[in-house]
Amino acid sequence: MNESISPAAISLAALSVEYCKVIANCRNTSTKLFLRDILRYLPRIYITIADIDPYGDGPDAIVEETMAIYDTLTEDQYNEARLAIEATLGENDMYLDTMVDDMRYSDSPVAVSLAEKLADLYQDLADYAATVGQAVEDMIPDVLADLKFRFSEYLSETICSALKAANFIYLNANLDNE
Repeated sequence: MNESISPAAISLAALSVEYCKVIANCRNTSTKLFLRDILRYLPRIYITIADIDPYGDGPDAIVEETMAIYDTLTEDQYNEARLAIEATLGENDMYLDTMVDDMRYSDSPVAVSLAEKLADLYQDLADYAATVGQAVEDMIPDVLADLKFRFSEYLSETICSALKAANFIYLNANLDNE
C-alpha cells in the first residue's frame, strides 16, 4: 500500500478489518462478549464514515456513487458470516424494528435479523478494506466517496438499527451464562 494514502482511508480500513475479525471469530466467543465488541465498534464506524471528506469539500458534501469499491466478499462468505452471527445470538437474533418501511403502513410488527444487519455491514467493510489494500493513491478519494454514498443510502441506518438492537440485547437479555 502506498504510504501517501490518506490517514482517514487507512484508519477506516484498519477499523474495518478489526470489525471483520470480530464477525469472523464470533463462533469462538460468548454472546455477551460478542455484543460487547459490536457495541464498541459500531459507534466508531458510524463516526468515522460520517466524518469522511473524500474530495475536501466538507464531510457533509453530497457524493455520488463511484462504483470504486470492489465486490470481494462472495455470497458464500456472506452467508457463512450471517449464519455464524445467528448461531452466536441464538434466540436474540430477531427484533422488532419500527423504522422499517414495511412497518410504517402496517398494523403488524416487522421482525428484523440483527445477524443480517451485522453481516451486511461486514460485507461493505470487508469490500472497502480489500479495495483500499489494492488501490493506488489517486483512486482513494473515489473509494471513500463510494463508501460515503453507501453510508448516506443505507449504511448509517443499518449501523443505528444494529446498535440499538445490540444494546437492548446486551442490557436486557440473560446472557450471564453464555
